[in-house]
Amino acid sequence: MKQFILLILFLTNIVFALPTSFAQSSRKILPSHSGKYSVGVQHFELQDPLRQDLLDSSKRHRIPISIYYPTAENLKNKKAYIAHPELLKQMIAQAYNHQDSTSLLAMAAYTSQTIPNAAIAKTSKYPLLLFSHGLGVSQNNYLLFFEEWASKGYIVIAIEHPYGGFTIFEDGQLSSSRQDPQLASQDKGTLLKILKQWAMDISLVLDMVTTNTSKPGKAFAAYIRTQYIAAIGHSLGGNAAVLASLKDTRIKAAINMDGGTFDDKTNFTYKAPILTLRSQPVYTDEELISRGRNRTDWNRMGQEIDEAFAAEMSHATLGYELKIAGAAHMTFSDAPFVLPDMITRFGGKIIEAERGFRLINEVIHIFLENVWSQQNISFTQLVSAYSEVSLKIYRNR
Repeated sequence: MKQFILLILFLTNIVFALPTSFAQSSRKILPSHSGKYSVGVQHFELQDPLRQDLLDSSKRHRIPISIYYPTAENLKNKKAYIAHPELLKQMIAQAYNHQDSTSLLAMAAYTSQTIPNAAIAKTSKYPLLLFSHGLGVSQNNYLLFFEEWASKGYIVIAIEHPYGGFTIFEDGQLSSSRQDPQLASQDKGTLLKILKQWAMDISLVLDMVTTNTSKPGKAFAAYIRTQYIAAIGHSLGGNAAVLASLKDTRIKAAINMDGGTFDDKTNFTYKAPILTLRSQPVYTDEELISRGRNRTDWNRMGQEIDEAFAAEMSHATLGYELKIAGAAHMTFSDAPFVLPDMITRFGGKIIEAERGFRLINEVIHIFLENVWSQQNISFTQLVSAYSEVSLKIYRNR
């Protein structure tokens, strides 16, 4: 357990505690979504009647969400990647992810493929994905994944955990992880407390979107295949997705994108299948030495992490653990395309942005098809096609 709390802290620190980035020297072409649908988006702000706002007890616990979904409408006018002007202003003012204004303005100038307030394609019901961001990361920085999944026929709910990511509430107030006084220490107890709150957020969002008593529910409940619900997240959000699947039986699968393990429990079983995606940095001996490490220490740390993941997966009825050589922590976001410095600053051999994006989505697709169809679709072809991949499968029925 100790190693994995340290892993979460390590991943958080390398993202948020480095010097200001250099401006982007070149702009990558963003990948177009590959599904048959166009993608609509709607934004809502939910409130929990049982929890107070972390910073203002006179307000309720607010959860901004963005819902991406299949639509038959055609994209006419592209919107900016960061469409909310106040959000961009605050990103620059707060040096979001320790990026300079030039890089952030370049990111914001990319365009989205989504159609605001488009009518949902009413030809069928759709599986639901509940997404949780990494600590301190705006859900906007996973837009390419949301567009891809929605184009493939999923309803995707991007949850902005209050004071855990980076967003603007409807009243104009900034919500940033830097405002959470609990995070000053970043110890084990704090992280577990945050994870439990995030898991509660996921279940509350699921409550509201599957009933017609809320605004998002009135718009989408009739189109959700409630037997096909998965939680997915990046970094700490990946841990929250797994925890939510343990606590909420409506969630039939969980996907953890490069988070660690999160609890000391010994008497529990993950009944919902779990997919764990892990980054695997690739360094030469010389690069390790320049970072104050050596190959022996590096391999020992990797072995300890492998062992703790194996212990965690021993509680899974069915688990897949897939490592991607050359992937960085932020490979599981839009950063390789829109903020590449967050990937390249760490050096090492790096998987190409388009290849990494395609690989991650192929793995997720195979995993979810396995869950929905209750079949055993083989990963053999994918592993053969991507030399970067290593795979472990855990069956504890």
